[in-house]
Amino acid sequence: MKWGIVCKSKYKKSVSLAKDIYEFLQDYGQVYLDETFSEEIKKKGHSVAELNSLADIVVTVGGDGTILQALKDIDKPIFAINSGGMGFLSEVESKYAIGGLKQVIEGRYNIEERAKLKILVDKQRLQDATNEVTIQTAQIAKIMYFQLSVENELFETIGADGVIIATPTGSTSYSLSVGGPLMDPSVEAMIVAPLAPFRLSARPWIIPIKKKINIKILPKSKETKLVIDGHYYQSVTPDSEISVTLSDKKARFVRFGESFYQMVRLKLVR
Repeated sequence: MKWGIVCKSKYKKSVSLAKDIYEFLQDYGQVYLDETFSEEIKKKGHSVAELNSLADIVVTVGGDGTILQALKDIDKPIFAINSGGMGFLSEVESKYAIGGLKQVIEGRYNIEERAKLKILVDKQRLQDATNEVTIQTAQIAKIMYFQLSVENELFETIGADGVIIATPTGSTSYSLSVGGPLMDPSVEAMIVAPLAPFRLSARPWIIPIKKKINIKILPKSKETKLVIDGHYYQSVTPDSEISVTLSDKKARFVRFGESFYQMVRLKLVR
């Protein structure tokens, strides 16, 4: 088997664990390293996009941010090991890393596919979103105004700090923090949740994920940013044509059998 390793190299704990994983996997196939981690151990490195073409399974060591950054370029299955914070997308905690890898080597796992969102700005495709795409004011404490349409039918005109359009995977992330619902990853829908709306009746919407959502920023809005998965930023204006719909690409995760509901109980119910 061919393996890729992506590590959050800013944290010593993650680097130390990734080194142990690298040494362990040497006996179980070819191992390719991402460029930042490879510098830590003085080995040849590859871009994350190259790992996607070289590896059969990509091991991520870090938190959910590390996973989301990797998924920008990776559509191969990801075996996510949490060495960061909550690690909601991860499959195992760091102390179970080697045991989990042994289980993968023995073939005792399944692949879970999750939907991603395709985002177009002025007909140019940006990177896909695994969690969410957010349109928000770039100036603190300044409101923006926008219209939301589904398949060209207007359903909301509102003033707010912004709006979140989230996948079921993203229902446990930013969307949840603004009152959005939890959504089973198998549900084929997306969440449209306003950020600090200036209207009591404003509530999150559930929209079929195969439909197209258009966002129109109104002229009286202040400076506005489009943010994908908390990492990619782009300025947008009232002249920008913004649309969001289901991507043809998937996020793929190595899973051992814990359900979404078990993960919610373990990670979110405290």
